[in-house]
Amino acid sequence: MFLPDEARTHLPIATAQVVRLLRSINPVAVALTGYPGQRAGAFLCVFTAGEGVRVSVVLELFDSRRLLFYNYEQERVEEGELDAVVDEGLYFVESMGFLMTDLELQTLPKQQREQMWRTLPLAAGILCESPNQFPVPGSPPVPASTGSAAGHLPVTVVSEAFEARRQRLVDSVGRMLAAF
Repeated sequence: MFLPDEARTHLPIATAQVVRLLRSINPVAVALTGYPGQRAGAFLCVFTAGEGVRVSVVLELFDSRRLLFYNYEQERVEEGELDAVVDEGLYFVESMGFLMTDLELQTLPKQQREQMWRTLPLAAGILCESPNQFPVPGSPPVPASTGSAAGHLPVTVVSEAFEARRQRLVDSVGRMLAAF
């Protein structure tokens, strides 16, 4: 089970600690307690922490400009149960309507891996334009400046190979849905 971690605003880990990273390829409208209904993106991050491995699901709320963390209930996941925990995390986000793809961060050369990690909101959190670090749940969303990512997936630096794989996946899902 994934439990909310309301105190966490970012994931301050080194790129080398990331074991696996998945990201949604589609924004989904979500309605979460304490936040106005809005579009969001999702991440599933498997990373080393101390002597073990942790699994977190992160929702990126575009209008509220906030990351919401959901951590697996056990702080450390044993290697034998890691696949089952990742599957549970995938079920958690896919049940909300997200389509996930593996960014294969761990297979990239070190420099590209670090560049991609820096472009994602997980490492540093989302920088708000208000004096408060993050909006208080239930408060009106922070107005976004022109060209912000509110309402759509943020633009990141991705390799051409990743973009080609993402497009093939979107095309495959479209054909699958058209068959119904």
